[in-house]
Amino acid sequence: QNFSPIAAIREESAAESAELRRALSTSEQNRLRDQEQYAKDMGDDDMDGVANKFDKCPGTVANTVVDGAGCPLKAPVPVIREKVIVTEADRKVVGEAIKNLEFDLGKATIKARSYETLNRVAGLLVEKNFSLKLAGHTDNTGSMALNLRLSKDRAEAVKAYLVSQGANPSTIEATGYGPNQPIATNKTAAGRQQNRRVEFS
Repeated sequence: QNFSPIAAIREESAAESAELRRALSTSEQNRLRDQEQYAKDMGDDDMDGVANKFDKCPGTVANTVVDGAGCPLKAPVPVIREKVIVTEADRKVVGEAIKNLEFDLGKATIKARSYETLNRVAGLLVEKNFSLKLAGHTDNTGSMALNLRLSKDRAEAVKAYLVSQGANPSTIEATGYGPNQPIATNKTAAGRQQNRRVEFS
């Protein structure tokens, strides 16, 4: 008897308005909170170029070089290279070894009479830590493939001998050039003899 449809509609409308206001207020609060959190996460408090959210080393000192995680990069340890002087006496030792170096015919076997001067070269390598390049060469007798293999094998044989006497293998490089770098004519026996060699540098 006392029911008023208009009053009921007004009450319902007022309740919906209040609910909407609450929802809007909550949404705004959430938005502000998210905005604040985003600003905090994506900010860069220590100014190292890495956002706070991803910075695993916060509080880095200004102007420090950092990695992608914001942690200081370790400075590389400076490499101190020792200057090694090759004296005329050293060159003489190497020159004698080259002059006295002999192999069995057509093989990479070093003849025993070459050991003494090679031992002196090995001693130099151990004492002064020289780097040594061995280059094997042949004359043009026989096939190219055979000569390339023989020149390489001879250079490697010298390297193996020097290493067996204590030299550091990482400082010795052995290469074979076959007949491609002659220093004399291959038309005479004497010229071919000169071309069959292992150079030390």
